Amino acid sequence: MIARLLLALFTSFSLFTTAHALEVTAQGATQRQALNAALRQAVEMQLGSDVEANSLVENFQVVRQQILKHTRGFVKSYQILKEARLKDGLYEVTIDAVVDETNLKDSQNALTTLMKMAAHPRLLVVGIDEDFDAVSVLKDDFRRLSESVEHILRDDFKFELLDPETSRHASTNSYRYSDRKNNIKRARHLKADYIIFVELIKTGHTPYHLRLESLDVASMRTLAKEEIQFARTGENIFEDAQSHLYGPTAQLASALIDTLKQEVYEDGQRFELAFYKFDDETRHFLETDLKNLPGYVRHKMTGQEKNALNLSYWSMLKAGPLHDEISRLLQAQDIPFDFKLRQRSLSYRFDDPMFE
Repeated sequence: MIARLLLALFTSFSLFTTAHALEVTAQGATQRQALNAALRQAVEMQLGSDVEANSLVENFQVVRQQILKHTRGFVKSYQILKEARLKDGLYEVTIDAVVDETNLKDSQNALTTLMKMAAHPRLLVVGIDEDFDAVSVLKDDFRRLSESVEHILRDDFKFELLDPETSRHASTNSYRYSDRKNNIKRARHLKADYIIFVELIKTGHTPYHLRLESLDVASMRTLAKEEIQFARTGENIFEDAQSHLYGPTAQLASALIDTLKQEVYEDGQRFELAFYKFDDETRHFLETDLKNLPGYVRHKMTGQEKNALNLSYWSMLKAGPLHDEISRLLQAQDIPFDFKLRQRSLSYRFDDPMFE
């Protein structure tokens, strides 16, 4: 009785401290798992009502997953109301949790911080003119067109946009990039996660074509392509193109979000692993034991040649921790190696002591 009275008093006080009490029931293989699931569900319930009232970007799963990773940090207190062992062996726990709302909806700055904590993707938007009929990216109006794409991705979706002009001016190469190959090199130099290509095709007759493509810089995999046709209605083709820009740009953003949700938070993040100059026994050992590393989701063989092994590897770990685990695996077998990391590509080469 006293406990319930204290809980009621605390709940009443929480109204003045931006905290909210929720009764939640959850199950788990152990009592601890059931409790953690209940705490997560309480935070998710509050997060749902708060986030849904905001813009699309704040519904972005990066923010949601980052919050839910730190569930206990958003629960001011909780009380176990009842717990039981079910017939199927699972544990069921019912709690009354007081969720702190401050960290869920304090300000736009708080959400932006959470996105950065969650490694919100870095995008580079560039114009290309590889098609024979493509409009030159050297035109100032073309830069304004690609800037419009940047504004949509930054303002409506809150992606982190990199400045292509800064990298160009900082480069010793004065050539203004207008092809895929050189822009991909620049994206890697800037440590961009994704690159967006914008191309405008001006043929001798209408309709004109606006092409947008998103590419995963690490894997060189195209995530989405959008192309629209439009008729020229004014004197400036760039103004006509801008009026048709939002739809395909939003589609690219949606594809990026879906990719991030799937690879990072559902199926694990995709890495490209390469092992060179290792003998057959070591390569067989690697392919077998890589499946036993922490965070492993799945893998797929992408290439196997003499002294070389290439894998697509999905893991819940980030690149640094994954490298640490692979290093420990090799070191446990006294295998010397050199290592290189480029984005999400990890390369290992046998360091033959005979040639030191």
